[in-house]
Amino acid sequence: MGEKSQSMNALMFMSASFFPMLGVALLLLWRQDRAHLHVRDWGWSWILLGLGLIVGPALQDALPPGRARDLQSLVASLALIGSLFLQLGGALRYRGLRVGRWVALPAFLITMLVLAALGAHDYRSGLVFGAAVLCAGALACAAVMWRGGDRGEHFVAACFVASGLTHASGPILDEFGRSPITYFLGLYVQTVISLGLILLSVARAHGEVRRQSARFTTLAEQSLQGLAVLQDYRVVYANPAALEMFGFSRLSEAVAGALDELVPEPLRAATRARHERVLADPLAHIDWEAARLRRDGREIIVRGLSSHMAWDGAPAELLMMIDDTSRHRAAEALRRQALHDELTDLPNRNFTVARLRELTRDPRCPPLALVSADLDRFQLVNESLGFEVGDALLFAIARRLAARMPERATLARLGEDQFVVLIEDVGEAEAESMVRELLDLLDTPFAVSGMNLYMHLSAGLALYPRDAAEPTVLLRAAESAMHRAKHIPGSSWLRFDPALDGVSRARLETEQALGAAIEAGEFHLEYQPKFTAGARALCGVEALVRWRWPDGTRVSPAEFVPAAERTGQIKALGALILDLALTQLRRWRDRASSQGARPIPVAVNVSPLQFEDSQFAADLLARLDALELPHELLSIEVTETATIANLARVLPQLQLLRDQGVECALDDFGTGQSSLTLLRQLPIGALKLDRSLIEPLPEPGAAAIVQASSTIGRALALEVIAEGVETEAQAAHAEALGCTQLQGYLLGRPMPAAGIEALLAAELV
Repeated sequence: MGEKSQSMNALMFMSASFFPMLGVALLLLWRQDRAHLHVRDWGWSWILLGLGLIVGPALQDALPPGRARDLQSLVASLALIGSLFLQLGGALRYRGLRVGRWVALPAFLITMLVLAALGAHDYRSGLVFGAAVLCAGALACAAVMWRGGDRGEHFVAACFVASGLTHASGPILDEFGRSPITYFLGLYVQTVISLGLILLSVARAHGEVRRQSARFTTLAEQSLQGLAVLQDYRVVYANPAALEMFGFSRLSEAVAGALDELVPEPLRAATRARHERVLADPLAHIDWEAARLRRDGREIIVRGLSSHMAWDGAPAELLMMIDDTSRHRAAEALRRQALHDELTDLPNRNFTVARLRELTRDPRCPPLALVSADLDRFQLVNESLGFEVGDALLFAIARRLAARMPERATLARLGEDQFVVLIEDVGEAEAESMVRELLDLLDTPFAVSGMNLYMHLSAGLALYPRDAAEPTVLLRAAESAMHRAKHIPGSSWLRFDPALDGVSRARLETEQALGAAIEAGEFHLEYQPKFTAGARALCGVEALVRWRWPDGTRVSPAEFVPAAERTGQIKALGALILDLALTQLRRWRDRASSQGARPIPVAVNVSPLQFEDSQFAADLLARLDALELPHELLSIEVTETATIANLARVLPQLQLLRDQGVECALDDFGTGQSSLTLLRQLPIGALKLDRSLIEPLPEPGAAAIVQASSTIGRALALEVIAEGVETEAQAAHAEALGCTQLQGYLLGRPMPAAGIEALLAAELV
């Protein structure tokens, strides 16, 4: 090898070594932002280019001809062609284009196979083919970079064209492609391309940064959410939404102001502490909601998130805020609506119960008094004067009561015409005095719609913890006392009485159990015999209903019959009683027929409420006919007081029953207000003197009343039955005074049907 050739090889080695350094520079640039994959492709392209030039032309004479040199040529070719493909791939990525591996890899392999085949056959042919491929690749890169490019991209495209021409000049200027002109031009052109690609990559990265910055700036400026940055407890940035939220027109006004002016004085210490905490903790994310002040001093409710960020190289607090005043006010309005009465603006039941729970949560709570007050006959005002007047009256009453409430008392409206007063830390005597004062407030009439309206209150007083320890129980106790007070005419009040509350609870339990008991068949009948006066012979029985619970507990008719009438279940119960009585009457009639004895009539008590069914009498007669029972074997007993109160409904059906042979008796005679004219009109066949008339016998006054009643009965051709006969003296005087039948414990207690059958059997002996 000559001296000139060695110098040439050294020069090519030095120039080729420069390309890997440019490639490393591009890779370092790519590591700053790995999203720019075209920079990575170009970096590896230049490294492979330098490797191909070093292994190939620069060190071609270092090895003797043979397999080693052939391998050297293959490595150089792989590096150069690989550099070309990466260069073209980077250009395509730069333009947002991409060729899949299934296209690039086969193209690369085909190119290498053709190059290897030509090189093995003829070195010159392989050299020309390789130069052509490199030239075509450079021109393709130029086309990609030129299309739609700016000045810088056009310059790089022109350099790619120059690079392609340089590649083409190799085989032309030298038979073995080792022309110094080619290498010097290639070094210059590739260096310029490398620098151009570096500048393009940097420019594109900076452009994207600027676009991202502009994008986020636009988002911040257009955001409806307030954004602000604080450093050292001062504003360094605020977006328009934040400025508007606090009443600033420009950022400079917010920056120049003091933050303490925007924070209510009680919250300033906590706000500063949160700021210091956020600055000290890079992971801080603190949600908060608090009152803030606008520049004009108006208070707003702000909901925000404080987080740590770096601002100009120093820690800062990023505030993301929304003005939550409207939602907060709406929530407060809903809360007030839930806890206050819309008409009077007084607290309601929910507020009262919540306040009671709050006060009684502490076992050391001082004594409380709860007054439940209800307007008497307020519904009459609504019905006669209209709801508008009623509402105006309620408003006037609420205003008067609220104006006279002491500081320890809270007035609330629980229902239409019901109020409650909660008095804190009060003794029993003082509470009673306050209830009297409350009632006195209604002595003066209320001027409503041009009228002076007088109203009265009925009130109930319950004390905590004596009467109840639970809020709802205490309220129920006060209402229980109030309902009892309403039975007293005029303005009145009563203290809660646990004993009476137990009675009310028992009444409720009875009412609730009635329906199930009727369905379950827990009712049965007992029969009390009736005897003729004088002869004391059995002349009939009265069916008496009894209720026994499954556990054996007996419920008095004095409890469940009124309960059945209050709840309307008396109709179902009455139907059951009649069915049981008629079924038993049929058995006794069949037995009497088989023994040749007389059948015994049965009397059944019927509530006037059963006569509300216009078909009651007709259905009863149909039931008698279905059982083939003579109508005269059934007697219907109705109470004097109830019959007079429901005469219009009862009288026509009693007349129908009497016309069809069913006897009707007026029960409990002497306790009502029936007149002689009314007795003459009633279609009855018997008077049953109440036990209150028989019990005092033989006292002269009682005897006179019984004698007069018997005289009336004889005059109207009625049987006169003495109830409640318990002594022989009572029986003898009742007989002497004109009673025609006797009934009571002296002659026979209520008994099962079998007991009556025993009496009937005794008569046959």
